[in-house]
Amino acid sequence: MEILQNVLQPIEKVLIPEKKKKDERVLPPVFNRGVVTIVGIKTVTTRFIPVSHEGFSNETYVDKIDLLGKKRAEFISRKLKGIERRAHMSLFREMVEENNGVWKDEFESKFGKPCTIPAPLCVTCWNCSLFGALEAGKGGTFSRIRYFDTWSLQSADECIASTTSEEGLGIGNTVNENLKEERGSESYHLYEYVKAGTKFPFITIIESPTALDITGYLAAVQRADVHGYGKYSANHGKFQTEFIAVAEGMPEFSILDLLENNTEEEIKNKINTGKYKFESNSVITDNEEIKSIKNKLPELFKEYWNSL
Repeated sequence: MEILQNVLQPIEKVLIPEKKKKDERVLPPVFNRGVVTIVGIKTVTTRFIPVSHEGFSNETYVDKIDLLGKKRAEFISRKLKGIERRAHMSLFREMVEENNGVWKDEFESKFGKPCTIPAPLCVTCWNCSLFGALEAGKGGTFSRIRYFDTWSLQSADECIASTTSEEGLGIGNTVNENLKEERGSESYHLYEYVKAGTKFPFITIIESPTALDITGYLAAVQRADVHGYGKYSANHGKFQTEFIAVAEGMPEFSILDLLENNTEEEIKNKINTGKYKFESNSVITDNEEIKSIKNKLPELFKEYWNSL
């Protein structure tokens, strides 16, 4: 973590709410816009169904886009951020209970009101500070974490099970099936899905970062991978994430650069050798070092909680 010290903010400047009135708390305004960038690759480990549009009849189709000479599966940032925010809050509540007791009581005591996702949010806790929050009619806080849409390294023909692929469409039951009647094709729900083994490179940026933000994000991604992304995430949409780099400053490359004519190994090599650069030379690429950052979460959270 020492390599990022130039950009890391003290928690009291970013995360500790100020009391404006007896029953009102607000997060401090943040003027330093230092940045940490995290780059990695997510690998699908079960069927994944990224859907952001209406299907037709009883069929669901994976989001796709023609990009850089290939038709690719699309994983939009809104879906990525939503699941990781929930995983982050789940982790947050769990650590509150490990440190103090019942999280609902503790949240109300520390932040002035209960906190519920998606609403009403308290607008003053660590989760609201990092991911942003809005209180209707009163204001809110901007998100300090920035996500980007991403797309599959493989072409749709390789990575999506569809009517034209060897696997064919996935089959499920429709909700309104009448079990008293003889079963027909209308009782099935058919869906495309992204196959296990598909790779999605990603870039995430945290503005005005604290050490707690970085460790919490790394841990939340791991939890979100197990919870699942996309449609039917209770059973589908599981991932394994490999973090390639944690770096000070903005990236001087985009998701499109990561996708263009690259394999997974080529992406790693271009980051490790500096072909894909960041604003700063302060870059952590060693996998064990990145894991050690994540492992600092309990002690950093305790520092934060004791400071409230």
